[in-house]
Amino acid sequence: MSVFKYEARDRFGKAVAGVLDAPEVGIARIRLGEMGYIPVRVEEGKVREKGLSISFLKQKVTDKDIIVFNRQLATLFSAGIPLLSGIQGLAEQMQNKTFKGILVKVAAEIQTGASFSDALAKHPKVFSGLYINMIKAGEASGTLDNILERLASLAEHAAETKAKIKAATRYPKIVVSAMLIAILILMKFVVPNFMSIFTQVDLELPLATRMLITANHIFTNYWYVLFGGTGCLFFAFKAYTKTYRGRRQLDLIKLKVPVFGPIFLKIAMSVFTRTMSTLNRSGLSILENLKICSEVVENIPISEVIVDLREGVQRGESVAATMKKSSFFTPMVIQMMSAGEESGELDNMLVKVSEYYDMEVDYSIKNIASLIEPILLAFLGAAVLFLMLAIFLPMWDLVKLAERGG
Repeated sequence: MSVFKYEARDRFGKAVAGVLDAPEVGIARIRLGEMGYIPVRVEEGKVREKGLSISFLKQKVTDKDIIVFNRQLATLFSAGIPLLSGIQGLAEQMQNKTFKGILVKVAAEIQTGASFSDALAKHPKVFSGLYINMIKAGEASGTLDNILERLASLAEHAAETKAKIKAATRYPKIVVSAMLIAILILMKFVVPNFMSIFTQVDLELPLATRMLITANHIFTNYWYVLFGGTGCLFFAFKAYTKTYRGRRQLDLIKLKVPVFGPIFLKIAMSVFTRTMSTLNRSGLSILENLKICSEVVENIPISEVIVDLREGVQRGESVAATMKKSSFFTPMVIQMMSAGEESGELDNMLVKVSEYYDMEVDYSIKNIASLIEPILLAFLGAAVLFLMLAIFLPMWDLVKLAERGG
Protein backbone atom coordinates (compact mmCIF):
# COMPACT_ATOMS: atom_id res chain seq x y z
CA MET A 1 0.00 0.00 0.00
CA SER A 2 1.43 3.36 -1.10
CA VAL A 3 0.73 6.88 0.15
CA PHE A 4 -0.50 9.39 -2.42
CA LYS A 5 -0.65 13.14 -2.11
CA TYR A 6 -3.54 14.74 -3.94
CA GLU A 7 -5.00 18.09 -4.91
CA ALA A 8 -8.66 18.11 -5.92
CA ARG A 9 -11.89 20.08 -6.10
CA ASP A 10 -15.04 19.23 -4.16
CA ARG A 11 -18.56 19.42 -5.57
CA PHE A 12 -18.67 23.15 -4.81
CA GLY A 13 -15.40 23.84 -6.62
CA LYS A 14 -13.43 24.37 -3.40
CA ALA A 15 -9.77 23.31 -3.48
CA VAL A 16 -8.83 20.46 -1.14
CA ALA A 17 -5.58 18.63 -0.53
CA GLY A 18 -4.49 15.66 1.51
CA VAL A 19 -3.09 12.13 1.46
CA LEU A 20 -4.63 8.68 1.11
CA ASP A 21 -3.50 5.05 0.96
CA ALA A 22 -3.98 3.10 -2.29
CA PRO A 23 -2.23 0.28 -4.20
CA GLU A 24 -1.66 2.49 -7.27
CA VAL A 25 -2.40 5.94 -8.65
CA GLY A 26 -5.45 4.74 -10.64
CA ILE A 27 -7.11 3.34 -7.50
CA ALA A 28 -6.27 6.59 -5.69
CA ARG A 29 -8.12 8.58 -8.38
CA ILE A 30 -11.12 6.23 -8.15
CA ARG A 31 -11.26 6.63 -4.37
CA LEU A 32 -11.12 10.41 -4.71
CA GLY A 33 -14.06 10.23 -7.11
CA GLU A 34 -15.97 8.06 -4.66
CA MET A 35 -15.26 10.65 -1.95
CA GLY A 36 -16.91 13.30 -4.13
CA TYR A 37 -13.67 14.96 -5.26
CA ILE A 38 -12.50 15.81 -8.79
CA PRO A 39 -8.76 14.96 -8.91
CA VAL A 40 -6.47 17.74 -10.11
CA ARG A 41 -3.12 16.18 -9.25
CA VAL A 42 -2.26 12.82 -7.66
CA GLU A 43 1.33 11.79 -6.98
CA GLU A 44 3.00 9.20 -4.82
CA GLY A 45 4.41 10.64 -1.61
CA LYS A 46 7.49 9.59 0.30
CA VAL A 47 6.96 7.39 3.34
CA ARG A 48 9.05 8.55 6.29
CA GLU A 49 8.48 5.74 8.71
CA LYS A 50 11.80 4.07 7.85
CA GLY A 51 15.29 5.31 8.55
CA LEU A 52 15.85 8.66 10.18
CA SER A 53 12.51 10.24 10.95
CA ILE A 54 11.46 13.77 11.75
CA SER A 55 8.09 12.63 13.13
CA PHE A 56 8.78 14.58 16.34
CA LEU A 57 8.33 17.75 14.27
CA LYS A 58 4.81 16.73 13.23
CA GLN A 59 1.87 18.36 14.96
CA LYS A 60 0.51 16.01 17.62
CA VAL A 61 -3.13 15.05 17.93
CA THR A 62 -4.20 16.40 21.33
CA ASP A 63 -7.03 15.39 23.64
CA LYS A 64 -8.74 18.64 22.72
CA ASP A 65 -8.70 17.68 19.01
CA ILE A 66 -10.37 14.35 19.82
CA ILE A 67 -12.96 15.96 22.11
CA VAL A 68 -13.96 18.60 19.53
CA PHE A 69 -14.10 15.95 16.78
CA ASN A 70 -16.38 13.74 18.90
CA ARG A 71 -18.74 16.59 19.76
CA GLN A 72 -18.97 17.82 16.17
CA LEU A 73 -19.39 14.37 14.62
CA ALA A 74 -22.08 13.46 17.18
CA THR A 75 -23.98 16.66 16.33
CA LEU A 76 -23.73 16.03 12.59
CA PHE A 77 -24.72 12.36 12.90
CA SER A 78 -27.71 13.08 15.14
CA ALA A 79 -28.82 15.76 12.64
CA GLY A 80 -29.08 13.10 9.93
CA ILE A 81 -25.79 13.81 8.13
CA PRO A 82 -24.26 10.51 6.85
CA LEU A 83 -21.19 9.36 8.78
CA LEU A 84 -18.87 9.53 5.76
CA SER A 85 -19.99 13.05 4.80
CA GLY A 86 -19.58 14.17 8.39
CA ILE A 87 -16.01 12.86 8.62
CA GLN A 88 -15.10 14.36 5.25
CA GLY A 89 -16.54 17.74 6.24
CA LEU A 90 -14.68 17.75 9.56
CA ALA A 91 -11.46 16.71 7.79
CA GLU A 92 -11.74 19.69 5.44
CA GLN A 93 -12.01 22.21 8.27
CA MET A 94 -9.53 20.49 10.61
CA GLN A 95 -6.59 22.82 11.39
CA ASN A 96 -4.38 20.10 12.86
CA LYS A 97 -2.67 18.75 9.74
CA THR A 98 -1.75 15.43 11.32
CA PHE A 99 -5.31 14.77 12.47
CA LYS A 100 -6.63 15.97 9.11
CA GLY A 101 -4.52 13.38 7.30
CA ILE A 102 -5.77 10.64 9.63
CA LEU A 103 -9.42 11.62 9.10
CA VAL A 104 -8.89 11.60 5.32
CA LYS A 105 -7.51 8.06 5.60
CA VAL A 106 -10.42 7.00 7.84
CA ALA A 107 -12.90 8.41 5.30
CA ALA A 108 -11.12 6.57 2.48
CA GLU A 109 -11.34 3.28 4.40
CA ILE A 110 -15.06 3.76 5.03
CA GLN A 111 -15.51 4.60 1.34
CA THR A 112 -14.06 1.21 0.41
CA GLY A 113 -16.49 -0.64 2.70
CA ALA A 114 -14.71 -0.77 6.07
CA SER A 115 -16.63 -0.04 9.25
CA PHE A 116 -15.92 3.12 11.25
CA SER A 117 -14.35 1.13 14.09
CA ASP A 118 -12.14 -0.90 11.71
CA ALA A 119 -10.96 2.30 10.02
CA LEU A 120 -10.11 3.85 13.41
CA ALA A 121 -8.28 0.67 14.50
CA LYS A 122 -5.60 1.37 11.86
CA HIS A 123 -4.51 4.41 13.90
CA PRO A 124 -3.87 3.01 17.42
CA LYS A 125 -1.57 5.90 18.38
CA VAL A 126 -4.49 8.31 18.10
CA PHE A 127 -7.55 6.18 18.95
CA SER A 128 -7.31 4.00 22.06
CA GLY A 129 -8.71 0.50 22.49
CA LEU A 130 -11.50 1.95 24.64
CA TYR A 131 -12.42 4.39 21.88
CA ILE A 132 -12.49 1.74 19.16
CA ASN A 133 -14.48 -0.79 21.22
CA MET A 134 -17.08 1.79 22.22
CA ILE A 135 -17.46 2.92 18.58
CA LYS A 136 -17.92 -0.75 17.64
CA ALA A 137 -20.63 -1.09 20.30
CA GLY A 138 -22.28 2.11 19.05
CA GLU A 139 -22.31 0.79 15.49
CA ALA A 140 -23.90 -2.48 16.62
CA SER A 141 -26.56 -0.80 18.80
CA GLY A 142 -27.29 2.16 16.51
CA THR A 143 -26.36 4.70 19.21
CA LEU A 144 -23.17 6.08 17.67
CA ASP A 145 -24.07 9.71 18.45
CA ASN A 146 -24.56 8.92 22.16
CA ILE A 147 -21.31 6.94 22.23
CA LEU A 148 -19.39 9.87 20.72
CA GLU A 149 -20.84 12.21 23.35
CA ARG A 150 -19.85 9.81 26.15
CA LEU A 151 -16.33 9.45 24.75
CA ALA A 152 -16.02 13.24 24.65
CA SER A 153 -17.21 13.45 28.27
CA LEU A 154 -14.65 10.84 29.34
CA ALA A 155 -11.84 12.69 27.57
CA GLU A 156 -12.92 16.03 29.05
CA HIS A 157 -12.97 14.55 32.55
CA ALA A 158 -9.46 13.11 32.10
CA ALA A 159 -8.16 16.44 30.72
CA GLU A 160 -9.68 18.38 33.65
CA THR A 161 -8.05 16.05 36.19
CA LYS A 162 -4.64 16.43 34.52
CA ALA A 163 -5.02 20.21 34.50
CA LYS A 164 -5.89 20.26 38.22
CA ILE A 165 -2.84 18.14 39.10
CA LYS A 166 -0.55 20.38 37.01
CA ALA A 167 -1.91 23.49 38.72
CA ALA A 168 -1.56 21.97 42.20
CA THR A 169 2.04 20.80 41.65
CA ARG A 170 3.22 24.01 39.96
CA TYR A 171 4.28 25.66 43.24
CA PRO A 172 6.35 22.68 44.52
CA LYS A 173 8.04 22.36 41.11
CA ILE A 174 9.01 26.05 41.12
CA VAL A 175 10.37 25.85 44.68
CA VAL A 176 12.44 22.71 44.02
CA SER A 177 13.79 24.10 40.72
CA ALA A 178 14.75 27.40 42.36
CA MET A 179 16.47 25.53 45.20
CA LEU A 180 18.51 23.37 42.80
CA ILE A 181 19.55 26.43 40.77
CA ALA A 182 20.58 28.24 43.98
CA ILE A 183 22.69 25.26 45.10
CA LEU A 184 24.42 25.09 41.69
CA ILE A 185 25.21 28.82 41.81
CA LEU A 186 26.58 28.50 45.35
CA MET A 187 28.75 25.53 44.40
CA LYS A 188 30.10 27.30 41.31
CA PHE A 189 30.71 30.87 42.49
CA VAL A 190 30.40 31.24 46.29
CA VAL A 191 31.73 28.09 47.92
CA PRO A 192 35.10 28.06 46.04
CA ASN A 193 36.00 31.49 47.50
CA PHE A 194 35.46 30.29 51.05
CA MET A 195 37.20 26.97 50.37
CA SER A 196 40.34 28.73 49.14
CA ILE A 197 40.53 30.59 52.48
CA PHE A 198 39.97 27.50 54.62
CA THR A 199 42.55 25.38 52.77
CA GLN A 200 45.26 28.03 53.29
CA VAL A 201 44.90 27.96 57.07
CA ASP A 202 46.20 25.17 59.28
CA LEU A 203 42.86 24.56 60.92
CA GLU A 204 40.94 21.44 61.79
CA LEU A 205 37.77 21.79 59.75
CA PRO A 206 34.33 20.56 60.92
CA LEU A 207 32.72 17.54 59.25
CA ALA A 208 30.17 19.66 57.40
CA THR A 209 32.95 21.81 55.91
CA ARG A 210 34.99 18.77 54.86
CA MET A 211 31.89 17.34 53.18
CA LEU A 212 31.29 20.64 51.37
CA ILE A 213 34.93 20.81 50.22
CA THR A 214 34.71 17.25 48.87
CA ALA A 215 31.43 18.02 47.12
CA ASN A 216 32.87 21.19 45.61
CA HIS A 217 35.99 19.31 44.42
CA ILE A 218 33.87 16.65 42.72
CA PHE A 219 31.52 19.24 41.21
CA THR A 220 34.39 21.38 39.89
CA ASN A 221 36.70 18.66 38.53
CA TYR A 222 34.32 15.85 37.63
CA TRP A 223 31.18 17.71 36.53
CA TYR A 224 31.17 15.84 33.22
CA VAL A 225 31.12 12.52 35.09
CA LEU A 226 28.20 13.73 37.21
CA PHE A 227 26.17 14.90 34.22
CA GLY A 228 27.14 11.89 32.11
CA GLY A 229 26.35 9.47 34.91
CA THR A 230 23.01 11.20 35.56
CA GLY A 231 22.16 10.96 31.85
CA CYS A 232 23.08 7.26 31.73
CA LEU A 233 21.01 6.54 34.84
CA PHE A 234 18.07 8.44 33.35
CA PHE A 235 18.14 6.48 30.08
CA ALA A 236 18.66 3.19 31.95
CA PHE A 237 15.65 4.04 34.13
CA LYS A 238 13.54 4.86 31.06
CA ALA A 239 14.57 1.60 29.38
CA TYR A 240 13.81 -0.45 32.50
CA THR A 241 10.39 1.14 33.02
CA LYS A 242 9.47 0.19 29.44
CA THR A 243 9.61 -3.47 30.48
CA TYR A 244 6.58 -5.01 32.18
CA ARG A 245 8.47 -5.70 35.40
CA GLY A 246 9.94 -2.19 35.56
CA ARG A 247 6.62 -0.51 34.76
CA ARG A 248 4.86 -2.60 37.41
CA GLN A 249 7.41 -1.67 40.08
CA LEU A 250 7.17 2.02 39.15
CA ASP A 251 3.35 1.92 39.27
CA LEU A 252 3.46 0.20 42.65
CA ILE A 253 5.85 2.87 43.99
CA LYS A 254 3.50 5.59 42.69
CA LEU A 255 0.69 4.14 44.81
CA LYS A 256 2.89 4.09 47.93
CA VAL A 257 4.44 7.57 47.61
CA PRO A 258 3.35 9.81 50.51
CA VAL A 259 0.80 12.51 49.61
CA PHE A 260 0.62 11.58 45.91
CA GLY A 261 0.02 7.81 46.24
CA PRO A 262 -3.59 8.05 47.49
CA ILE A 263 -4.34 10.61 44.76
CA PHE A 264 -3.01 8.29 42.02
CA LEU A 265 -5.14 5.46 43.43
CA LYS A 266 -8.32 7.57 43.54
CA ILE A 267 -7.76 8.86 39.99
CA ALA A 268 -7.28 5.30 38.68
CA MET A 269 -10.41 4.11 40.48
CA SER A 270 -12.40 7.06 39.14
CA VAL A 271 -11.27 6.23 35.59
CA PHE A 272 -12.18 2.56 36.11
CA THR A 273 -15.69 3.16 37.49
CA ARG A 274 -16.56 5.95 35.03
CA THR A 275 -15.32 3.89 32.06
CA MET A 276 -17.12 0.79 33.33
CA SER A 277 -20.38 2.72 33.59
CA THR A 278 -20.01 4.11 30.08
CA LEU A 279 -19.23 0.68 28.63
CA ASN A 280 -22.17 -0.95 30.42
CA ARG A 281 -24.52 1.59 28.87
CA SER A 282 -23.00 0.82 25.45
CA GLY A 283 -24.43 -2.68 25.50
CA LEU A 284 -21.20 -4.69 25.82
CA SER A 285 -20.99 -7.69 28.16
CA ILE A 286 -19.56 -7.19 31.63
CA LEU A 287 -16.63 -9.52 30.85
CA GLU A 288 -15.73 -7.50 27.76
CA ASN A 289 -16.13 -4.28 29.75
CA LEU A 290 -13.75 -5.45 32.48
CA LYS A 291 -11.22 -6.54 29.87
CA ILE A 292 -11.29 -3.09 28.24
CA CYS A 293 -11.09 -1.35 31.64
CA SER A 294 -7.99 -3.37 32.57
CA GLU A 295 -6.31 -1.99 29.42
CA VAL A 296 -7.51 1.60 29.95
CA VAL A 297 -6.29 2.02 33.55
CA GLU A 298 -2.69 3.22 33.31
CA ASN A 299 -1.46 1.39 36.41
CA ILE A 300 -0.42 -2.26 36.22
CA PRO A 301 -1.22 -3.31 39.84
CA ILE A 302 -4.73 -1.83 39.54
CA SER A 303 -5.08 -3.39 36.08
CA GLU A 304 -4.23 -6.76 37.64
CA VAL A 305 -6.96 -6.22 40.24
CA ILE A 306 -9.48 -5.55 37.44
CA VAL A 307 -8.33 -8.76 35.72
CA ASP A 308 -9.01 -10.57 39.02
CA LEU A 309 -12.49 -9.02 39.04
CA ARG A 310 -13.08 -10.37 35.54
CA GLU A 311 -11.91 -13.86 36.53
CA GLY A 312 -14.19 -13.73 39.58
CA VAL A 313 -17.19 -12.85 37.42
CA GLN A 314 -16.28 -15.73 35.07
CA ARG A 315 -16.39 -18.07 38.10
CA GLY A 316 -19.88 -16.80 38.91
CA GLU A 317 -18.93 -14.45 41.75
CA SER A 318 -20.39 -10.97 42.10
CA VAL A 319 -18.20 -7.92 41.41
CA ALA A 320 -18.59 -6.73 45.02
CA ALA A 321 -17.52 -10.12 46.42
CA THR A 322 -14.34 -10.09 44.32
CA MET A 323 -13.64 -6.47 45.30
CA LYS A 324 -13.46 -7.50 48.97
CA LYS A 325 -10.30 -9.49 48.21
CA SER A 326 -8.43 -6.33 47.17
CA SER A 327 -7.12 -3.60 49.49
CA PHE A 328 -7.59 -0.97 46.78
CA PHE A 329 -11.37 -0.70 47.30
CA THR A 330 -12.81 0.98 50.39
CA PRO A 331 -15.65 -0.70 52.34
CA MET A 332 -18.06 2.08 51.31
CA VAL A 333 -17.33 1.52 47.60
CA ILE A 334 -17.81 -2.25 48.00
CA GLN A 335 -21.12 -1.65 49.77
CA MET A 336 -22.30 0.70 46.99
CA MET A 337 -21.33 -1.84 44.31
CA SER A 338 -23.14 -4.61 46.17
CA ALA A 339 -26.30 -2.46 46.40
CA GLY A 340 -26.06 -1.67 42.69
CA GLU A 341 -25.81 -5.36 41.73
CA GLU A 342 -28.71 -6.36 43.96
CA SER A 343 -30.98 -3.56 42.70
CA GLY A 344 -30.03 -3.97 39.02
CA GLU A 345 -28.84 -0.33 38.94
CA LEU A 346 -25.13 -1.09 38.56
CA ASP A 347 -24.64 1.63 35.90
CA ASN A 348 -26.03 4.37 38.13
CA MET A 349 -24.12 3.09 41.13
CA LEU A 350 -20.87 3.09 39.14
CA VAL A 351 -21.50 6.74 38.28
CA LYS A 352 -22.01 7.52 41.97
CA VAL A 353 -18.81 5.67 42.90
CA SER A 354 -16.94 7.62 40.21
CA GLU A 355 -18.37 10.89 41.54
CA TYR A 356 -17.30 9.88 45.05
CA TYR A 357 -13.74 9.28 43.86
CA ASP A 358 -13.79 12.56 41.88
CA MET A 359 -14.82 14.43 45.02
CA GLU A 360 -12.00 12.77 46.96
CA VAL A 361 -9.50 13.61 44.21
CA ASP A 362 -10.60 17.27 44.12
CA TYR A 363 -10.26 17.54 47.89
CA SER A 364 -6.82 15.90 47.87
CA ILE A 365 -5.54 18.06 45.00
CA LYS A 366 -6.69 21.24 46.77
CA ASN A 367 -4.71 20.18 49.85
CA ILE A 368 -1.52 19.14 48.02
CA ALA A 369 0.19 22.48 48.67
CA SER A 370 -0.58 22.43 52.41
CA LEU A 371 0.68 18.83 52.66
CA ILE A 372 3.90 19.43 50.71
CA GLU A 373 4.82 22.77 52.28
CA PRO A 374 6.10 21.26 55.58
CA ILE A 375 8.25 18.76 53.65
CA LEU A 376 9.71 21.50 51.43
CA LEU A 377 10.35 23.78 54.41
CA ALA A 378 12.09 20.96 56.30
CA PHE A 379 14.26 20.16 53.27
CA LEU A 380 15.12 23.84 52.70
CA GLY A 381 15.87 24.32 56.40
CA ALA A 382 18.19 21.31 56.42
CA ALA A 383 20.04 22.55 53.33
CA VAL A 384 20.44 26.08 54.72
CA LEU A 385 21.58 24.73 58.11
CA PHE A 386 24.20 22.50 56.46
CA LEU A 387 25.59 25.41 54.39
CA MET A 388 25.66 27.72 57.42
CA LEU A 389 27.49 25.14 59.55
CA ALA A 390 29.92 24.31 56.72
CA ILE A 391 30.82 27.97 56.08
CA PHE A 392 30.39 29.84 59.38
CA LEU A 393 31.86 27.31 61.84
CA PRO A 394 35.34 27.59 60.25
CA MET A 395 34.88 31.39 60.07
CA TRP A 396 34.32 31.52 63.83
CA ASP A 397 37.41 29.35 64.34
CA LEU A 398 39.39 31.76 62.14
CA VAL A 399 38.21 34.71 64.20
CA LYS A 400 39.27 32.97 67.42
CA LEU A 401 42.64 32.12 65.86
CA ALA A 402 43.14 35.74 64.82
CA GLU A 403 42.26 36.97 68.34
CA ARG A 404 44.82 34.63 69.84
CA GLY A 405 47.43 35.73 67.36
CA GLY A 406 46.61 39.39 68.16
